[in-house]
Amino acid sequence: MSRLTVTMVSVSDTAGGAEAHTVALATGLRDRCHDVVLYGRCPGWDEHGLTRRDIGLGPKWSRRTMATGLLRVPLERHRAQAIADSSVYYLQFKREQIALTAPLSRRAPVVWTEHGRWLGGPAGRLLLAGYARAAEHVSRVVCVSAAVAGDLEPVVGREKLVVVPNAIDTRRYAAPSDETRVALRRRLLPNRFRNRRVAVLAARLHGAKRHDRAIAAAVTSGSALLVVGDGPDRERLERLSAGNPDVHFTGHREDVPDLLAASDFYLYCGAATDGTPTCVLEAAAVGLPVVGFRGDPGTELIADCGGLVVGEPWELTAAQTSALLELRGGGVAYVDKHHGRETWLDAYERILRECLR
Repeated sequence: MSRLTVTMVSVSDTAGGAEAHTVALATGLRDRCHDVVLYGRCPGWDEHGLTRRDIGLGPKWSRRTMATGLLRVPLERHRAQAIADSSVYYLQFKREQIALTAPLSRRAPVVWTEHGRWLGGPAGRLLLAGYARAAEHVSRVVCVSAAVAGDLEPVVGREKLVVVPNAIDTRRYAAPSDETRVALRRRLLPNRFRNRRVAVLAARLHGAKRHDRAIAAAVTSGSALLVVGDGPDRERLERLSAGNPDVHFTGHREDVPDLLAASDFYLYCGAATDGTPTCVLEAAAVGLPVVGFRGDPGTELIADCGGLVVGEPWELTAAQTSALLELRGGGVAYVDKHHGRETWLDAYERILRECLR
């Protein structure tokens, strides 16, 4: 098969699911002997030895930066002229999609990935017209779930949409032996947690995800809680749990698979715009049963991965969490079969090649 040159254009300074997806895709394509280059910034990119160029694009669009970002579009398009020719261009954030798809599509096919449900409120309405115009020039839009594709079908058109569920590296996230798990608990957990039932959440701490529900559920169920990750909501969550010895914040960690393996069950909280939550897949692959909250995106995975969906934090009882421990390991085979990294890479490689025909 011929070698592709895949040029990604993406600017983000915050480590999250979309950024991890970008790095995993780039690394996987590179390992399959394709040439991959990023124009912009992405957490984890440099650490994996991937090629990167900086052309001075502004910050990722958010509710805070969108107004000034829209004004910067002519400048962004001018700077994007420095992007080299490519087999295909890959874009995943709204700024790059709206501002750069049309000019880049004159040089090569453009592929988008959509990670979440469409943004609501004034911000979503503001983006919609520009997104629809840009979509006229995109070759394929890869959606992480059927729900995400459903949001976009009226704007993009069914023929350009393809669903590729998120995947994880099941070699990195794997269920440990009993001996390994005991050693991990001894090494990684606070002393006061070692003989307790330990819940864990590992995610970017953002207010939209309402992680206070996880804190309340853990406390109600009599479980200790390990909060792994960082983000703008961490300070509020720490204030909320101040003085509670059963809640421990680790901050950002690189040993997330080991911290999951040392725990007993996972507490998942999702934002309204989330797509397929990789944190649920990672927890299930390690063997953890998952507790989610009714109405959050992605909770349909819990039926396949093993766990429980509750409506409110106070519904999670001590008896239910004890029963959950019997479900340990129930999602390992499902994740390995349906969300493994190699099958995911096969799908992306096929889509990229189809765009060249």
